[in-house]
Amino acid sequence: MADTIHGGVHNYYRLPPENAPFEERLETALKFLDSGQATTARRLLDRLIVEAPNSGEVCFYWLLAFFGGRTYWELSAEERDRVTAEIRRIGELPTNSWSTGIDVIRRLVYAGRARPDEPVSDSGIEADLNGLPPIVGAEIRQHLERLIQGSLKDELWQGDIQQAKAGRTAGDRRQRVWKFFEPDPLPPRVCPVSEVAVSRMAKALLGIVAVSVIGASGTLGSLVIQRGDSPSVIVLAGALLMAVLAWRSGVNWRFRAEAQGTLDQERRTIRSREGSPRPGGFADEVNQLYLEYLQRFAAGSDRERAAWSSAAYIPLCRLRNDLVDAYRERPATADRVKWLIRFQVKDMRRRWVRGEALDARVRVPVILRLTTIVSAGLTLPALVWVLQSAVRQDALRATGALLALAFAAAIAATVGLRIMVEHEHARAGGARRERLLTGYRAEYRRWQRRLADRPTDMEMAQWLDCDRRLLLDQAIREYRLKWSDIQAYASLEAGGPHSRKARVTNGPWRYSRYRMLVFLLTSDGIRQLTTDLVFEEGAFHRWERTNYRYDAVAAVQVSVGDEDATEFHLFLVSGTDIEVEVTESGRPGADDDPQVLVDGAEDATGLRHTLFVLEGVAAEGRRWWTGPAYQRAAEMRASPLTDDPGVAARVG
Repeated sequence: MADTIHGGVHNYYRLPPENAPFEERLETALKFLDSGQATTARRLLDRLIVEAPNSGEVCFYWLLAFFGGRTYWELSAEERDRVTAEIRRIGELPTNSWSTGIDVIRRLVYAGRARPDEPVSDSGIEADLNGLPPIVGAEIRQHLERLIQGSLKDELWQGDIQQAKAGRTAGDRRQRVWKFFEPDPLPPRVCPVSEVAVSRMAKALLGIVAVSVIGASGTLGSLVIQRGDSPSVIVLAGALLMAVLAWRSGVNWRFRAEAQGTLDQERRTIRSREGSPRPGGFADEVNQLYLEYLQRFAAGSDRERAAWSSAAYIPLCRLRNDLVDAYRERPATADRVKWLIRFQVKDMRRRWVRGEALDARVRVPVILRLTTIVSAGLTLPALVWVLQSAVRQDALRATGALLALAFAAAIAATVGLRIMVEHEHARAGGARRERLLTGYRAEYRRWQRRLADRPTDMEMAQWLDCDRRLLLDQAIREYRLKWSDIQAYASLEAGGPHSRKARVTNGPWRYSRYRMLVFLLTSDGIRQLTTDLVFEEGAFHRWERTNYRYDAVAAVQVSVGDEDATEFHLFLVSGTDIEVEVTESGRPGADDDPQVLVDGAEDATGLRHTLFVLEGVAAEGRRWWTGPAYQRAAEMRASPLTDDPGVAARVG
């Protein structure tokens, strides 16, 4: 499973410092709330409501976060006292633009205090809720869903389902979801070309060569001119030109021969699999991606696929080695350079289809060999011609010039040739590097534009919430139930098999495939519906229906392994173990808050509420909603949340 943690513009949940502006901290809290992380939002809004107790906006969202994702009877004694005091205080605030929404929440809280098996008076709540501004009403429906139950839930549910059907495909979901799981691409890199290092001694020798050639040529030229031998002057000039030509073509010859030798050595190394990547490392992950795309871009008959694989294997191994060396110096994951690997293989496939040789040999042309040999061969007799004329004029000076030319030729054939060949390698490597970078940069910009509309984490959360509501509706219809038939319900949303996963900093993991379970507790037993969700398509697959009595539940267990990997187990008396891997192991990133990650995972997967419901069933069975778990609600009925008789009358 590929792990991706987004940063940069997708880092929505960085916790602000304590001294951050009030508006910034409020915005962060609302982002956590909208992403389904109500626990963290509660913690942040608890501080804000202390600083701005009279703010209608803060009070509204504090109430949403306080009851977000949980029922009234999940509150602790301290939380009951807290919400009682806060609702009473908020009810005494002057009327403002948030008062209507707050009033609806207060009435829903009253209705939500009843036990599931008790009738609920909900006179006028549906009309008032529908009369709110659409955004405000939608937020109440989303975050206080578990607070709404019984007949009121029946009345509101069809409207919620219509909104879920519209919301699950909103924002071009099918064309954008896959982008969330794509990592932020690393900019293109190519290994730098080493500069040619010339020592001081080599530079001194080359200087001596230049002085020797100029001095010797000048001496020979002056001697033949003194004799009046014009033909020898012309021959000397031709000899110098032939020597330069032999020098340049010789450098090119040796450069090509060495380049081909290097390629041959690489081929032998690759074929013998020497230096194969260490399993599990960065190089091995990169190698697997090259092999994956090698097969993905293969097409045609078996014979054509085999020919493509054979032709591309060695060049791709060479690209793999270069890429690993280029990105080894900085922290990198294979997924972040996947875009470059895909482009390299795709480009190579296009070239292969056009008939280009992917692993062309660096040949030494026959004309280059002939040019070197002929020019060197003509230089020697030309110099002999000039030398015999110069010796007749002054044998001593001519001999000195000959020795100087011999010395220069020896140095040029050793030190000078080596330096020039290295410069040729550097020049060719630099040209290749710039050519590759030009193509890579164009692809990098194209890929960035492609990912520019990557969905936010809040969009992913909203799509998942729509899917969950539709699954709940499917479960209710499958079992031919009404909400008034359901005593309690819970749902789990965990990563599915063969799924990609990604998250933003301090955000819960989002999966490309989900394993989703719904538990409906009715008067005669538990109804369970299990399915797989392909998140990109928003489609459910492989439905499983399971029914069991309350006394069939033997135990509920949650196992927390290394790095907070969490497994949920529901053991039945029959020996069946309903097992779900709710969260996977993973170390927090440098900017992550471990507590936020834990709370976010429990909120996003529904684990906290599922445990509350099923642990109560495992402990008390059918009597659960008349047992201790509901005693808190009974106590609260004797402690009204507000002294406002108008509110009390509206909620019965």
